[in-house]
Amino acid sequence: EGRFVFVPGPKDPGAGNTLPRAPLASKFTSYLASKVPNAMFATNPCRLRFYAQEIVIFRDDILKKMQRHCIFPPRSGDREMDITEHLVATVLDQGHLCPLPLTSRPIHWKYDHALRLYPHPTMVVLADHTEPYNWKYQDCLAINPGSFSSEFAFMVYRPADCDAEDGSAAEPSRIE
Repeated sequence: EGRFVFVPGPKDPGAGNTLPRAPLASKFTSYLASKVPNAMFATNPCRLRFYAQEIVIFRDDILKKMQRHCIFPPRSGDREMDITEHLVATVLDQGHLCPLPLTSRPIHWKYDHALRLYPHPTMVVLADHTEPYNWKYQDCLAINPGSFSSEFAFMVYRPADCDAEDGSAAEPSRIE
C-alpha cells in the first residue's frame, strides 16, 4: 500500500519563515485528503522510517542560501567540486540541515533537534529548485528529485539497494 507524504515548502502557507515548519493546515488540505486516502501531511523537515532505514526530507532553497554565504568556490584537493556535492558534504559534515546564520534562516530553538543529522540517516532528500542530483557521502545517500511542478521530475528510491534513480512523468498536455 502506497503513501503520499506532503512536506510544506518555503512558499507554502504557514506560520512564518522559521524552521522547523508545521504541517499544512487542514483548511488547505482537507479536499486533497478526502480524494487521496493515503495522504499524509508532515512537518518540514520530515523523518520517515522504513525498517532499519531513516529517510529525512527537507524542503528549502538551501543551495541558493548557501551560495550567498560562500566566500571561496568549493574545492576538494586539486579539483573544483560540484556545488551540489559541496552542499551535501557541508550539510552532513555540520550534522544540521540548515548550517546558516540565524539572520538568513530563523530556527525555533526549542525544536532545533529536528534539524540535526547525527547520526547520519540512510538518505537525505534536500528538495529545492536546483537540477536533480544524487550523491553518496559517508554512507548517506543525498538526493534532490528536482521540480515536479515545472519539469515533472522525480526520483525513485529502492530501499533494498539503498539507491535512487531519476524519473519523469509525461507533461499533462501530452497524455492521451
